[in-house]
Amino acid sequence: MKAIDKTIQTYDKIAGNFSESHFDPIFWRKEFETFRKLTKGKKMIEIGCGAGRDAVLFVKDGFDYLGTDASIGMLEQAKRRVKNGKFLLKSFYDLDFPDCTFDCFWAAASLLHVPKVKIDDVLNGIKRIIRVEGIGFISIKEKGSLDEGIIKENKFGGIERFFAFYTRDEFKAILNKNGFEIISDHTLKEENTNWLCYFVKKM
Repeated sequence: MKAIDKTIQTYDKIAGNFSESHFDPIFWRKEFETFRKLTKGKKMIEIGCGAGRDAVLFVKDGFDYLGTDASIGMLEQAKRRVKNGKFLLKSFYDLDFPDCTFDCFWAAASLLHVPKVKIDDVLNGIKRIIRVEGIGFISIKEKGSLDEGIIKENKFGGIERFFAFYTRDEFKAILNKNGFEIISDHTLKEENTNWLCYFVKKM
């Protein structure tokens, strides 16, 4: 899809600058602490690892970590910053690992780039590679006036990215429909963005 390709191209273009401005492992620190308490295994996959910001926490904590992303530029930044991390070029739509490979997954601020027509397929792909009762964390942006679409921004010299936005209950229903039990959910407020955060378990 054009929107998906455009978003990946944008991340390739801005990878260095994005890494410099979005590399604070403390941002999801509370969510990370909850995640590590919930999961009973440490073989994990991060879906949409970007420049490796969250990988720092997992690798340091001893997780058997694998980060995946569709942007070559972002993966180059991740490999540079997190020397002990393992990273693979994989899109949301190409998680071709054996069934039940991982104990847990982390998808912070990544699935918001999936068009709504594709979100069921992506969630089912994630569910397939996680063991039964495996734990996951997902964060997306709360819906305002826009449901989904390409957003143009002036930062980084001008960029275009696709975003899908949800209400809290809308995404809850999608998770339940696709075989995830919601353990807990909350909203994290950041300036002009409300992050909808979900801890889930594969049913």
